[in-house]
Amino acid sequence: MKRRIPKTAVTTSATAPTPTLAAPAAPSAEAPAAESPAPAAAPSILTRPLGLLGWDKLEPVLLAALATAEPLLLIGRHGTAKSFLLERLAQALGLTYRFYNASLLNYDDLVGIPVPDAAQTSLRYISTPTAIWDAEVVFVDELSRTRPDLQNKLFSIIHERRVQGIPLEKLRYRWAAMNPPPGFDAGDQDDEADTYLGAEPLDPALADRFAFLLEVPGWADLSTPEKEELLADQFRGRHEFPVDVPALVARTRERLAVLTARPPALERLAVLTARPPALAPYFIALESQLRAAGTRFSSRRISMLLRSALGIHAARGVLATAAAPDWESSLFLAVAHGHPGLAAGPIDRGALFALHRQAWNLARLDPDDPWRALLGITDPVERVAVASFDQLALKESDLSSLVIEAVSAQATPEERAAVSLVLYLHLRDTPRISASAAETLAGQLTRVLRPAIDTHQVHGRQFTLCREVASLCARLGDSPGDAYARNLLNAFLPAGFTAITPARLLGRFRTLWDRFQLTAAAPAR
Repeated sequence: MKRRIPKTAVTTSATAPTPTLAAPAAPSAEAPAAESPAPAAAPSILTRPLGLLGWDKLEPVLLAALATAEPLLLIGRHGTAKSFLLERLAQALGLTYRFYNASLLNYDDLVGIPVPDAAQTSLRYISTPTAIWDAEVVFVDELSRTRPDLQNKLFSIIHERRVQGIPLEKLRYRWAAMNPPPGFDAGDQDDEADTYLGAEPLDPALADRFAFLLEVPGWADLSTPEKEELLADQFRGRHEFPVDVPALVARTRERLAVLTARPPALERLAVLTARPPALAPYFIALESQLRAAGTRFSSRRISMLLRSALGIHAARGVLATAAAPDWESSLFLAVAHGHPGLAAGPIDRGALFALHRQAWNLARLDPDDPWRALLGITDPVERVAVASFDQLALKESDLSSLVIEAVSAQATPEERAAVSLVLYLHLRDTPRISASAAETLAGQLTRVLRPAIDTHQVHGRQFTLCREVASLCARLGDSPGDAYARNLLNAFLPAGFTAITPARLLGRFRTLWDRFQLTAAAPAR
């Protein structure tokens, strides 16, 4: 059997902060490149014709939300046409539409006026023009400004299509919108630094009920031609969809039915798209990768992501004008626009993509491939240890990618130096890593391998830090490991150790030294 080795790599330096997770490199001939998870958008038929620019790549997700009728949450600044788009979609679908501003909403606005029934044993509701009972589409704006007591009542509508336990028989779509929660735009220098007073991160349980969470593009996300087009478009009057939206939704549902059908039902359907590959291994691997990175998805969320991915793939098939959509891109669209953490703040999309790519690569391996066990190891440093000690037949470039990823995954400069030092000593006398990988390791270690003797004026925290390092170094012996540990600790004086203590760094280094069974010669003093 031919082993296929999925590869990931990142670049790192001694001064610039590195990402927590690796981004994919160009695969070798043994590992064909998966298509980009951000494919070029098909010609816009749902958003640009209405005068909405920058939404093109969201259209498969929007169409999937319409086809699956799963709850949809739009997240964006004020003035980004969230309400406009949803209202026009409801009109195009010919559905009875109810709009509620959650920041101003009273419960009576939802259910009508409660009055006792004739027997005086229960309540009935006198419907009002705003009551929800006949609604086919419910759109709740300003969701993040909802009072806690009312948020609990909206929860059952979004999750169960029920009010006070009473089924909403006609309700089909549950849509909501919110402004970015505090901190969402931290560091954004290209747009107004909006702080939405009163907007709070969404309750995690409520956020977990939305299958689709879309970040809406704002002015800063548009190109200059798009901004010019948007300014001119305001004088062109009402725009209409260039397509029959209900027919588009019906075609997507037909494709989705094929993707979810089981034989012999599949044989009775027109084969509009290829059957999906085995997706369960991908989602199992994805959940494991997310958990190792500190993010836990509920069982509901993982199941929801699978349904969303199928819906998005069906929608991409309907919207495609050329080649058939690829599965990796559909899966990443589902994950990137199905992360419930978006309702609480920004997420690192680069890190999320690295997790997705790792899960995708892992899921494509044969069950008996030894690389499955290797890529299943969530700790990238342990992955290098297993790969080197178990004598896997790795190419130089493959092991180099694992080494660089192990360094880049460390959270602090001090830990990156500790890992780089141990891996450098472990691998420096072997031809198993590339020159660029060795240079990357060495670049982290200039002051550790050849420490300089400097004099510093220190006070306050720096004085306390120097005393702590001196105390630790006084207890170290003359073994090679202790000599390297002494150099490592002193390399970050006087102003280091902002996110890790010297004692923790020393413990981490000793653990790594033992794991890689080092007996290196002592460093220069």
